[in-house]
Amino acid sequence: MPQSPDVYWTGFRGHMRSGVYAWVVQTYQRLRDAGMACELSAELPREGILVAHRKSLPRDFIPPAGVLFVCLRADATFHPYAHQHIVINRLALNRWYHTFYMPHWPQAGLIPRDPARGDRWENAAFFGAQECIAREIQGEAWAATLRELGLRWQVVPPEKWHDFSEIDVVVAIRDFVGKNRHANKPPTKLFNAWRAGVPAILGRESAYHQQWRRTLDYLEARTFPALVAALRVLRDNPGLRREMAFNGRDRAPESDPAVITARWQEFFKTVAEPACERWRSAAAWQHRLFCLNGRLKTKAQDWQERFWR
Repeated sequence: MPQSPDVYWTGFRGHMRSGVYAWVVQTYQRLRDAGMACELSAELPREGILVAHRKSLPRDFIPPAGVLFVCLRADATFHPYAHQHIVINRLALNRWYHTFYMPHWPQAGLIPRDPARGDRWENAAFFGAQECIAREIQGEAWAATLRELGLRWQVVPPEKWHDFSEIDVVVAIRDFVGKNRHANKPPTKLFNAWRAGVPAILGRESAYHQQWRRTLDYLEARTFPALVAALRVLRDNPGLRREMAFNGRDRAPESDPAVITARWQEFFKTVAEPACERWRSAAAWQHRLFCLNGRLKTKAQDWQERFWR
C-alpha cells in the first residue's frame, strides 16, 4: 500500500473494499500528514475515537464503553450502534443517527486532460463500474449514436480511473427514471471532471444538484434524447467545451484535499473530541440507554428491509 494518498493504487482490489481504501485509508493518511495523532489499525481500540467504514463492522457491533464510534456510512445503511455518522450526500443527513456531511476525496493521482488535445472531439468515457451505467447507454443504439456524433465510447477500467488525459467528455448517468435521487452517492464524478478539465454530462442526482452553481458546471440529461442533444451541443460548440473546462478549474479548489482535510480537522476538534469526552464520563444508565437505542434502530432497519422487499 502506498504511503501517500496522492498515489493511485489498485492493489486494494481483492484485499479490501474500494470504499474502505477510499475513505478509511486515505482519510488516515491525509490527517497523519497534517500532523494529527491517529493510527491505522486492524485492532479495535479500547478507548478513544474509532472511525470505521460501515461495511467493515457487523450491524450488531457495540463499541466498548470508552470508545466513541464514528461510522463512515458511504453508500451503505446507518450503523445502529454508531455515536455519529459521516455521510457523503447532504440528502442523507438524519438527526436520529447524528449525521455530518463530509465531501468525498477526489480521485487520487488524477491525470488531467492533455492540453495538447485542444478542441479534439474523439473520446467519451464513463469512470466507474459497468453496473452503474444506465442500460440505455450500453446497447447498439448507443454505439450507433456515438458513431454519428464522431465519438468512441470507453468504460474506463479500474486501473485507469485516474487517467483523464485522452478524454474529451465524461458521461455519468445511472438511470433515466428520475425517481431515485441517489442519496447515498457523492458528487465525486463531478469533482473529478472539474479537476481534470473535462466537460461532464450527468444524470439527475441530488449530489450533483447540491454542487451546482452556474450553467457551466455540467450538463444534465434526464432522458436518452436529452443526452444525445447535450452531446450534439458540445460537439458543435468547442467554445462551450473550453468554457466548461475553465469553469471546472475554477471550481476544483472546493474539492482540494487540503480543504477537505481542514474540514476533517474541524470535525474532530469541534464535534468528535468533545463528544468522546462526554461519552467517557457518561453514567451507567446512559450507556444502557445507548444500547437500548441501538436495539430499537436495529428493529427499525429490519422492518424497513422487509417493507422494501
